[in-house]
Amino acid sequence: MKKITIVLDGVADRENEKLGGKTPLEYAHTPNLDALYRKSRSGVVKTIPEGMEVGSAVANLSLLGFDPATYRGRAVIEAAGLSMPIDENDLYIRANMVTFEGDTFEESSIKSYSAYDIATEKAQPIAGALAGAVFGGEYELKYCGSFRNILVVKGGKNLYPIDFMPAHDIIGRPIRQFIRTEGAQAPFFELMKKSYAFLKGKGSDINGLWFWGASIMPEIAGDVAGRVALSETLLMDGITKISGIPNIGTVREGRSFEDFLQEKLEKAVEAANKYENIYVHIQETDDLSHELMPLEKAQAVEVFDRVFLPGFLKSIQGGYTLKLVSDHFTFSDTGAHGGESVPFLFYEPGAEERREGRYTERDCRESGVEVSAAELNRW
Repeated sequence: MKKITIVLDGVADRENEKLGGKTPLEYAHTPNLDALYRKSRSGVVKTIPEGMEVGSAVANLSLLGFDPATYRGRAVIEAAGLSMPIDENDLYIRANMVTFEGDTFEESSIKSYSAYDIATEKAQPIAGALAGAVFGGEYELKYCGSFRNILVVKGGKNLYPIDFMPAHDIIGRPIRQFIRTEGAQAPFFELMKKSYAFLKGKGSDINGLWFWGASIMPEIAGDVAGRVALSETLLMDGITKISGIPNIGTVREGRSFEDFLQEKLEKAVEAANKYENIYVHIQETDDLSHELMPLEKAQAVEVFDRVFLPGFLKSIQGGYTLKLVSDHFTFSDTGAHGGESVPFLFYEPGAEERREGRYTERDCRESGVEVSAAELNRW
């Protein structure tokens, strides 16, 4: 019996005034997902243990069946996803190219955590210039594509753990309250300030860097026989590479979500008819939340419902079970993540219609079923 998991990253959300007081899932027109829900078991699942980082890394480790306590920060996982050489003595920090709004670094706020999803061809030469002008010695800035960079702190393992707020969690908030001028964090804020001074006035959406996700190498281990993942993020590339799960990627940048999803559908069907445990991760809904675009998020759910879901289900050969879940909440009114239990459905082909309702946060919660990620993985 095949086990299939579909993760709509950050699709869980709260009511938004721009959607008439509805969540994107409630607002979206999803006839195929609705029909699936009515034949499924549903509820909410705790993907992020109390006290752990609220985000995709911990949540997807849980949903993949790995121990999230092995997590040691995000950046090194993304570095592994890029096949960068990893030195266990180094510290790895994610460096977002961002758009600041304000007259000085200290008085600024982050307007876009991704410099409006800057294209690689625009960002790469800026990253190269920045790496040469501001960084050197123990600090090495490595470009990773679009707005993403990794800062390697040579011999910096002893600095872990060191905390920074993720850029997508503080959109529109004055960064002064997060700046630290003393302790282990102080040199990194000085580097951010120097980067801002170098980039300001260069005529690009990129006018600064924001560091977060400080990390050292984790140990991600478990049974990976018969498994495959399909994803398009560096984070998932890294998790699967470290754990040994084959990963079939699809490039999102530079084309419509519908075109991207059509290709992903084709790859997912092929994988589902070859492997026994298939993990399909779709990022778009999370990205749109971070950009504070609730309507577009609802529309992305509609594209998934129309382009991916029906074609995928009708093409799977043999017996299977299907879990569809959000990895965590991402709030499209603030861009921040939430660690509440997320909605899921569990479908077995041939099941009779068992309920009214839709795949929404409210209907799944009101089912009264709450499970841990470990319990859901056993289904």
